[in-house]
Amino acid sequence: MSRFLSRVAMVAAVLAITLNPAPARAATLPTAVFHQDSVWPTGYSGRMTVTNGGATTLPSWRVEFDLAAGTSISNLWNATVTRSGNHYVVVGAPWNASLAPGAATSFGWVAAGLGTPQGCLLNGAPCDGSPPARDVRPPSTPGDLRGTTQASTFTLTWTASTDDRGVTGYEIWSSTGTAPIATVTTTSYSMGVPPPMVMSFGVRAVDAAGNRSPFAVLGLGTPPDTIPPGPPTALTLRGPTGGSWTVGWTAARDEQFVAGYEVALNGAVVALVGDTTAYVPYSGYGTYIVTVRAFDGAGNFSTRAQIGIAVDPPPPPPPGS
Repeated sequence: MSRFLSRVAMVAAVLAITLNPAPARAATLPTAVFHQDSVWPTGYSGRMTVTNGGATTLPSWRVEFDLAAGTSISNLWNATVTRSGNHYVVVGAPWNASLAPGAATSFGWVAAGLGTPQGCLLNGAPCDGSPPARDVRPPSTPGDLRGTTQASTFTLTWTASTDDRGVTGYEIWSSTGTAPIATVTTTSYSMGVPPPMVMSFGVRAVDAAGNRSPFAVLGLGTPPDTIPPGPPTALTLRGPTGGSWTVGWTAARDEQFVAGYEVALNGAVVALVGDTTAYVPYSGYGTYIVTVRAFDGAGNFSTRAQIGIAVDPPPPPPPGS
């Protein structure tokens, strides 16, 4: 291990830190608890109890969960339900949507099939009352970016990105600018026809936490791109916080357009991002080697930049303590 860390130190400093586990805190968020009342060979009846464990009134509640394929809700009471495939969203009725501190309400259903709720969320947080996990996953890259010209208007159009918590908008950039041209919530953007020059446009998706996808890139008059970007520089590693390290760097340069960055932890790719910040998972004591390399719209990759950190366990107690 010591020889391995010495090699790492040749390209990036490996810091050693000692972490002590933080004490657990009692949940004060609302909870939703499922209970199966009765079961038969082809189905069951169940109920979900929503409890406001907080110190202020809960003005409304929304419970969502998945049921396994082959199971469906045939009848539900004391709430309103909508369904999309195997995903169910349940909201309170007018008489039980608001809950005072310490108050509880239940809704129930009859299921055809034996699948029970999975991935339960209450107002976007885990149903067990634990704090919601920090959103560290960027959206996917917008697809099929294309440009069309009609009269004096040039329109960029693309296919929507996906995200685990929802895309909030798209940033449109030009290779000739240092800030977004615009931010839109649709999958198209119209502008005046660009002047006759070599340039590129990039579109990236953004979620509510500010995570940014890699760019979809469209070149106008650009030659075939065979030159990779330069590497990112000045890597930093902070944390861990909320189960993740935060890694940052200075932007790479490319003769056409830097589309994004590939981030790897101990050799395994963990993120593709379109900004100069990413998150890598923290899993306890050990050594974390993070590498980042830039890529352009043609898929050319830069050399890797690297940083490492070693997390040591707390020292043993003194003898006789």
